[in-house]
Amino acid sequence: MSATQVIAEINNLPAKEQEEVFTFLAQKIITKRETKAKPALGKKLSFDEACEVVFRENRELLSLLAK
Repeated sequence: MSATQVIAEINNLPAKEQEEVFTFLAQKIITKRETKAKPALGKKLSFDEACEVVFRENRELLSLLAK
């Protein structure tokens, strides 16, 4: 099954089940990101640098939240 087919199936689910899928995917993304090295961790960053790190490291999750 392709990603397009999976997305179509998710779109056909009731809202509650779509929430469950979203929660599962969000947890999977967060867990995957936690295992990666955090080069900015422990460094003093300016606000703009910190925003760049947050948005870069959470692009997928933020895209899902925007939908």
